[in-house]
Amino acid sequence: MYVHYSHRGSPNIEMDEHTFLVNRERAVDYLNSLDKVFVNDQFLNWDPEHRIKVQIISVRVYHSLFMHNMCIHPTPEELEDFNTPDFTIYNVGQFPCNRYTHYMTTSTSIDLNLDRKEMVIVGTQHAGEMKKGLFGVMHYLMPKRNILSLHSSNNMGKDGDVALFFELSGQAIREA
Repeated sequence: MYVHYSHRGSPNIEMDEHTFLVNRERAVDYLNSLDKVFVNDQFLNWDPEHRIKVQIISVRVYHSLFMHNMCIHPTPEELEDFNTPDFTIYNVGQFPCNRYTHYMTTSTSIDLNLDRKEMVIVGTQHAGEMKKGLFGVMHYLMPKRNILSLHSSNNMGKDGDVALFFELSGQAIREA
């Protein structure tokens, strides 16, 4: 499944693998041309049995810090065994896609490929695209494991009472 969307108001549209790979190659080539990139190896989901290993490669420290605060940090031991991530994000910030590529209507493209387990973000510095993409991944994968994925957080009181908080952006991926 290949989905392309732009945060500039364009609807989600299906795209073909060739177009995804063009955007992916453009992003990876740009990342490889830089002296410094930021790589975060993180987890989604607190439950170790159902964790998703995600690697986020970005050009801006802001994007790296945003996701560092959004996801679960592996312990040093977990990081040693991290190996191949279950999902990878390539975020090249303002570096644009080629708007003359099929399906592209602007220089911004956020592409999600569930078969390749990759997301490519080009032409935008909005960090929330990574968060929204990972919510989509969790909402797709967790029901396949008979787990309800929610965009929420919770607190537990001394007596075991629980309060759910919906639409809290900062904690939602941790609790998904």
